[in-house]
Amino acid sequence: MSLNINLNIENIRHGAFETPLKHNGEAVLGYLAKAKEGVQIYINQDIEKHHGTEPLFKGDPSEFLEKYNNDGVLLRQAKNKVRKCPNCGKPVAFTLPDCNGCGYDLSEVEIGFTNNIFMGFVYGIQKGPFPYTISVRSQTESILVFDDLLSLTPCHLNIISGDQYLPDWRFLLINPEQGLELVNSLYNSGMNVLENQFFSNEEWRKATFNKNDEEGEFTFDEIKGHVASGFNYPPSQYQIHLQFMLPPFLPYQYYMYLTGKHFTPGRFFPYEYAIEVLKLNIPYENLTDDTPIEDIISFYEERGVSYKEYIDKYYKKYGESHCLLSNWKIEDFDGVVVGDNLFDLQTGNPIQDVEVKKLVGVDKNVLQNYGRPYNKDNGRPTGTYYRYAKNFPEGVKVIQSESNNNEN
Repeated sequence: MSLNINLNIENIRHGAFETPLKHNGEAVLGYLAKAKEGVQIYINQDIEKHHGTEPLFKGDPSEFLEKYNNDGVLLRQAKNKVRKCPNCGKPVAFTLPDCNGCGYDLSEVEIGFTNNIFMGFVYGIQKGPFPYTISVRSQTESILVFDDLLSLTPCHLNIISGDQYLPDWRFLLINPEQGLELVNSLYNSGMNVLENQFFSNEEWRKATFNKNDEEGEFTFDEIKGHVASGFNYPPSQYQIHLQFMLPPFLPYQYYMYLTGKHFTPGRFFPYEYAIEVLKLNIPYENLTDDTPIEDIISFYEERGVSYKEYIDKYYKKYGESHCLLSNWKIEDFDGVVVGDNLFDLQTGNPIQDVEVKKLVGVDKNVLQNYGRPYNKDNGRPTGTYYRYAKNFPEGVKVIQSESNNNEN
């Protein structure tokens, strides 16, 4: 079977698209694939400024726990409750039916526990199954900003607290005033990186965004209004972290957006929603690890902040931002996936020797800014350790309610 559809300029620019083909009455989706090496504009880490830090603890998480006699407080910080995708290896929130990295069906995958890598960063742990090095963008005593290993967009940051432990965003509600201050600090740190490391690079800016010379370039004030940011619950890493993404989405990730597998209602909480909830300055009493997220949504809904209004508004906005900004080019790809089949973009002939699901990770490695510049000797991403890594227990403040404290 050969591909016999026309791709118009908007299809290509958006990276993923509906095709004229139908399956069970619904449009079949497609996306650009087989990204070409050496044609993307990358934003490298500042090696001179951030690299060269040695791990504070030379060992793995098990050895770190042994050092502190498996302390109960530390044990709570050390693990994530997840489903691990057998296709791409991504730790996925235990409530999701499909991997939000590669789309693999997780319905038969058992819930398990993985090392909390983000707290490994905070404590300067050397390694787990792989080195705990970080693609650092910015770091202070209290905040660490780094590239997301599983990038959804060319500029996709994770921003974590470096001196407080909160398993997830619900724990901000114990003290909303302090929570609001922390969230604003996380967000502002991400915005600073976006402006001064990504947007300031003219070559990257012109390659990434769709705006012709007659219209002029986007200003930063325009661009910052398109940031997609928020928290996941349950998270894949149990340390408070703000997801901070500037569209356009990578082609496959926009395909995932079109199929409803990103920013899942009930799991993704837009930054703007969290801010409005915290501004109420109404603590959620007796919050524990087991407090249902539905109870929290209802509690603040009764006090005037509707989660449904926010998730509907911002889900739509993220897609609109992608369509406005996206600037993917056909000459930068060799293939297109339609349905579950990969075709050569030039000939339309099927490509048989490539596993489509595995190609997602290959393309991500070509398109991402994580770990740039890659190591010249082995072609792998580079990284370092957190310069302000903390000692246990005095270095990290644990945020929890009195009821949770009584349980430990």
